[in-house]
Amino acid sequence: MVLWLHRSRRRVVRVSFIAVIFQLASLRVVGAGDQAGWEEVLKAAANEGEVAVYATQSVGDLKIIWDGFRKRHPQIKLNAIELSTTSEMVTKIMAERRAGKYLADVALGAPATLYNSFYRGRVLDSFPPALILPEVLDPAKWWKGKHSYVDPEGRYVFVYQSTLYGPPIQYNTKIVNPAEIISTWDILEAKWKGKITALWPRPNYASTALLFMYHHPQIGPKFLEKLYGDMEVTFFSDLRQGTDWLASGKYPLCFLCRLRRAMEQGLPVTEINPYHLKEGPGIGAGNGAIGVMNSQPHPNAAKVFVNWYLSREGQIAFRLANNTIEDEVTTSLREDLPLEVVPRMARRGRDVDYIEISRPDWMDWKPVEALLKKAREKKQ
Repeated sequence: MVLWLHRSRRRVVRVSFIAVIFQLASLRVVGAGDQAGWEEVLKAAANEGEVAVYATQSVGDLKIIWDGFRKRHPQIKLNAIELSTTSEMVTKIMAERRAGKYLADVALGAPATLYNSFYRGRVLDSFPPALILPEVLDPAKWWKGKHSYVDPEGRYVFVYQSTLYGPPIQYNTKIVNPAEIISTWDILEAKWKGKITALWPRPNYASTALLFMYHHPQIGPKFLEKLYGDMEVTFFSDLRQGTDWLASGKYPLCFLCRLRRAMEQGLPVTEINPYHLKEGPGIGAGNGAIGVMNSQPHPNAAKVFVNWYLSREGQIAFRLANNTIEDEVTTSLREDLPLEVVPRMARRGRDVDYIEISRPDWMDWKPVEALLKKAREKKQ
């Protein structure tokens, strides 16, 4: 995932850990006592004693999320399983299930991973029955007045994250004048030929940014074919390599670079602001999807975690868990988070027609993968 970053936005929203815990503890879970059966679920969850939540580290600073849940529901032991990558999470859960061990209750990770591996593997329970709290059930609390899912049935892979996306074009600020690039198509001009470096997607890697580009009505497959096939792009697989090349000026433009550390070090790199380009921006879920595993060992405790996490309190914890410079375009799809915890660039504009990226008909990575393979064969 590649996000817009700007040197003038280096300031990170810093909230002390003590302040985070105080804020979370002071918030009320709205409507918990109003929903029939909620107290019974809480009692049953306490009897189950624990909940197992598997999550990738890309979800955010998981300690903030875990501590928030433990403070709200101390009667339930949280067995938090943190995995480095989405592929690691898939490998672990599927290996456990093949061995007849149904250990996971809830999974947090990228929508494409939950969809392509868990939904298609038929290992998820229907999600709506897990939603109990009125403040979670109420569609008016969510962007566009609806719950968002990435599976065709709209029942299995729930997405809660809102990340601003634009074409993932990064540049060296000492070499490139952003006024030269007012459209994504401008980087296909002859003067940039041989001067672009780009990430070559790794096996089992689905890029939200590339899905966005592929399906964008003003960009589409033709742009990617020309970029990857005709512009004499130099590819990298190590993200640090791409950033180093960009920062040193070896290549003035990069496609799909990661800039957080370079910008924190004050290096002359940044990303094109999505609102700067003619092509409209998008809203994607990044790594913000949640699913309930079928045959879960603690069904009631799983419901308690799901409802807390998708409540206003839980989504504030999610937002505060994403407080790096790279995350200033990320918030929740909930509409009622306090403005003070939502960075300016993450706030959705009321008059902006965003392209919704995390949707069922955009989850298939194979067309993009086939296009990239064809482009590589053309270069050889």
